[in-house]
Amino acid sequence: MRGCLTFLLLVIVTILVASWLFLPAVAGGAVVAALGSAGFTGSPASATVSSDPPIELLGGHADRIVIQARDAMFHELSAATVDLTLTDVGLIDRTAGIVSGTLTGIRMVPRSGHVLPVSSAKLSGSSSAIQARLSLSLADVSAIAASAMTSATGGAPSKVTLAAPDKVSIVVSGVTVSGRLAVDGQGGLVFRSTATSLAITGPIDLIRPGPGVPIRIRTVALTASGAILTATVDPAAFSG
Repeated sequence: MRGCLTFLLLVIVTILVASWLFLPAVAGGAVVAALGSAGFTGSPASATVSSDPPIELLGGHADRIVIQARDAMFHELSAATVDLTLTDVGLIDRTAGIVSGTLTGIRMVPRSGHVLPVSSAKLSGSSSAIQARLSLSLADVSAIAASAMTSATGGAPSKVTLAAPDKVSIVVSGVTVSGRLAVDGQGGLVFRSTATSLAITGPIDLIRPGPGVPIRIRTVALTASGAILTATVDPAAFSG
């Protein structure tokens, strides 16, 4: 009997030691594989999984997952860098109590094909309610405005000027078009012209939620050097 108990004790100790040493690494590889099957790629992409005790990973729970990647792609969205931390993670139901992190060098491509550049985004919240703070440079705003105005008027803007809190002046074919940025009821960012010098009817879409653009904008604030947007992220876009 004593020999049997000793054997069982050794087995338990072996399992605990193995879980401590190997389970986090195995779980990290599984997370990277799951991200890849959902369409996420990076060069490279890594996931560091931790739990205390590590054996909790066998029950499908991780205390913390850190995901890092460069040159990342997820469907129509790309980012130069991704540094994302998930806390209190359900590995089976794919939930996280806390989401935080930063993406830089973001490019979103909606169905129109016009690239929407965003310098950086800071994420917060939980997996079911992700909030984003988007920072756009003047060059980002100018590129977005150029695509939208070219589609609306047929002429490419030569200059874009921003002023707090929401004023925009756009020079098109030598004509200055003044207006304001606003968020509409569908979470889209629009330009509303106050000028009558160009044949512009109604608001012009700058950023419209939909395929390739998994965000709904809540607020916009302009400065002379760019824009800050707050938005909510559509969790369904990342369900794989």
